[in-house]
Amino acid sequence: MPDRFAPVRRRTLRVRVGNRWIGGDEPILVQSMTTTNTKDIDATVFQTLELAKAGCELVRITAPTQKDAECLQEIVAKVRAAGCDVPISADIHFQPRAAMEAVKWVEKVRVNPGNFVDSKSPTPREYDDSSFATGVQKVYDAFSPLVRIAKDRGVCLRIGTNHGSLSDRIMWKYGDTIEGMVESALEYVRVCEAENFDQIVFSMKSSNPRVVVQAYRMLAMRLDNEHKPYPFHVGVTEAGDGEDGRLKSSVGIGALLLDGIGDTIRVSLTEDPVHEIPVAKALVKLCDLATLEHTASLAEALDYYAFQRRETPVLHLGPLAVGGREKIAVGASDPGSETLPKGERRLEWIGTPDTHALRADVATVWEPRAVEFAIPPKHPLTALTSSRILAGLSDFPSLVEIEVEDPSHLDRLPQDLLKSPHLFWSCGGKGNNPIAHYRYLAAWLARNGRQDPIILRGHSDGTPEGNMLLAARFGSLLVDGIGDMLRVDGAVGPRMCMHLGYDILQAAGVRRTKPEYVACPSCGRTLFDLQTTTQKIRARTAHLKNISIAIMGCIVNGPGEMADADFGYVGGAPSKVNLYVGRDCVKKNIPEEEAPEALVTLIKEHGRWSEPADSLSESGT
Repeated sequence: MPDRFAPVRRRTLRVRVGNRWIGGDEPILVQSMTTTNTKDIDATVFQTLELAKAGCELVRITAPTQKDAECLQEIVAKVRAAGCDVPISADIHFQPRAAMEAVKWVEKVRVNPGNFVDSKSPTPREYDDSSFATGVQKVYDAFSPLVRIAKDRGVCLRIGTNHGSLSDRIMWKYGDTIEGMVESALEYVRVCEAENFDQIVFSMKSSNPRVVVQAYRMLAMRLDNEHKPYPFHVGVTEAGDGEDGRLKSSVGIGALLLDGIGDTIRVSLTEDPVHEIPVAKALVKLCDLATLEHTASLAEALDYYAFQRRETPVLHLGPLAVGGREKIAVGASDPGSETLPKGERRLEWIGTPDTHALRADVATVWEPRAVEFAIPPKHPLTALTSSRILAGLSDFPSLVEIEVEDPSHLDRLPQDLLKSPHLFWSCGGKGNNPIAHYRYLAAWLARNGRQDPIILRGHSDGTPEGNMLLAARFGSLLVDGIGDMLRVDGAVGPRMCMHLGYDILQAAGVRRTKPEYVACPSCGRTLFDLQTTTQKIRARTAHLKNISIAIMGCIVNGPGEMADADFGYVGGAPSKVNLYVGRDCVKKNIPEEEAPEALVTLIKEHGRWSEPADSLSESGT
């Protein structure tokens, strides 16, 4: 297992794609995908050129049928005639014949193991060991011809597993699991290796960042131990749009990059694909491993390959329960209090997304000071009774937060302090590797038999890039199961910091405080305008609590990615929409203009609707 206290980039094979390389010591390559109908050749060429101008280093084009794949010949010719040498990849799902055509014209072909040979049906079929083995042979028979021609033509292949489209055969044996995703991909690499072909890139995509991170970690281990260290294409599929899509992508992609995993990335936003490029480039820059510093090694106490939150007792900050199985809390600090002399007031706020209450939190043991303040009576915030920490070690209050500036000094803490049964822990700002520091802290606590809650501290500068970096760092730790409270500081003020904290928790899939939208990026398979449709549905449902809605342009990954969604809105035919409850299609072929209201009706029929409340006054906040 990699040393996660001092991560380095995973060493992989170099894979050539056109005039670029993926993996090895090559820079992380940024890519995107066209959203046009592939048969509209001029529109596809135009968008490819626009993506290249924006800095996209590889452009993927969908080829759902052989006819679409045939269009790639003219598309590539026109792109090259325009003086653009950006490598082009074909995206194939259901038709091996389309792949065999596409490989003639492009530098890379993506196949989805879940539906390239096998399939997913509304009523999954049953298998036995014999029929499962027959299915494995069918994979070889259908995939090996593509491998051979790719080898002859110098074309690389991406084996791109999607959590949402695992085949019935894989589901029968492994269930809807990370292991199933990994095994689905390994069936295909065995074919490649049987043909002595190693120009392969892998991806393990899901709309759930936690699943994404775990799947890539497990696949890396399996490949490195049993096969070759092939490079990875990293991304979170169906991330959505706006700030939510950027934060969700930052959690999944950023957490992997900060672990040294990832050789090419694509940020999948339900927006114009050109908007994906600056977000992807920012993530690569923000998560540069060259800025990480070494922390002394210690036996890790967490499962690297599976999510399990640390076991802690439940401690109470006034009426707020923190730790145990309680929801992860969010806090913030008064931006002006950091400049006060020691011994003066420092405002520490915690709250809930429903009431936006901000309450006094514990202070730090390193800077003993009184904590007390009053909120104006008409202000929509409330205060909790203040706490005070004394300078001596013999008179601590019942709850103390120990802020660790340098984890290597933990063994030097006074033993009297560690006699306290109730402590909170956090890491300060020394160094530039808070992830490794928190992992070390969790391991040190486990070694010393302590299960105290951990507070994750971070600073927001109010910029999109700053929020993305915070999401990547917090997300990496939350995926590990570390963190019982987020405390976000920043000059933007405690209320905005708290909202950012809740949004990061939702992006990481550990706490939901507003509707969750699983929305795919558009592509040539899309059967309606995803951007405008997503905005329409968001406008009608944004007030709802604890509900998830999947908005899918087609059925390729729809049913699977909707597995965790309450309701689904899926393109079933041109200008027609199918509605789902969970995995079940309950209404078909609804005219597109009627579908948003039909979705609202469906939500009402299942008792999940509430009317929008009047907006609360924001005065004084």
